[in-house]
Amino acid sequence: MNTKQKRNKKQQLSDFYGSNCWWCRQNIPQERLTIEHLLPKSHGGSNSFENLRLSCFQCNNTRGNSLYPPLWSKKDCF
Repeated sequence: MNTKQKRNKKQQLSDFYGSNCWWCRQNIPQERLTIEHLLPKSHGGSNSFENLRLSCFQCNNTRGNSLYPPLWSKKDCF
């Protein structure tokens, strides 16, 4: 996505989901939110609206290209 497309997607996501981080639910100004791929592009995810959410930098960065939420580990399941 180019800069204009990212800005447009970010606005659409903010209008639909609000200005909250998808993972930690903190209310964050839109300009500080990042675009998050639910299914990372490295795992075949796309830039479709259905695969995108807004998240804070910390959650997005912590999650990286994992298929799991940030700070999640297998030990949390048991």
